[in-house]
Amino acid sequence: MATTDDYGQGVSIAALADAPDAATLAKNIANGIAPRSVMRFSSASARTATLTGATAPVEGMVSYLQDVDRLYTYTGTAWVEVSTRQEASAVLTSSSSTTTSEILTGLSVTMTTRAGSSYRLEANGLIRSTLANDRVDLLIRRGTNTSGTQVGGGVHFSNAGATGESCTAVGWDTPGAGNTTWVVTINGVGTGTVDLTASAAYPATITVKEV
Repeated sequence: MATTDDYGQGVSIAALADAPDAATLAKNIANGIAPRSVMRFSSASARTATLTGATAPVEGMVSYLQDVDRLYTYTGTAWVEVSTRQEASAVLTSSSSTTTSEILTGLSVTMTTRAGSSYRLEANGLIRSTLANDRVDLLIRRGTNTSGTQVGGGVHFSNAGATGESCTAVGWDTPGAGNTTWVVTINGVGTGTVDLTASAAYPATITVKEV
């Protein structure tokens, strides 16, 4: 008479007294283990087409969808995503070069991004200009240089001149699958000489969050 596994998962195990049947033995083990493992499907529609009838999903099942690279668990009524969303940040503790045009600040983040995901980007830093009320742009670009795609920015009219004021650039991006780099640049749009001023006491930062 068949028994079940020692872990209480309901996997049927043939007993020595049972009639030899290798096909049934293998199928019982495979069908018992597969729905209790992380099942992989090419898409949500493929999962729906497969898990129907006798193999309909039950509470506690876990599946992974390869087209969106996401993990889900079944609650008994619906597949709910298990959050694996990423977050990365970088800190800059030294000032950028001075400029009257656009230059890299040295702030950057690189992460593996996923198809269909959106990313929120935020950069913060202290902006200075040699000219009071000067215009300075703090920009976030996808890529590794100043010609990359702009995905976020902040325009700051400095009332503090050489003393500087804090500026924040915010953006959203959907780069697709692959390794993606974002950089922060500063642009002296006005007529003064500008820089991004950073130190250990007042660092500049960039944060990227998958949403």
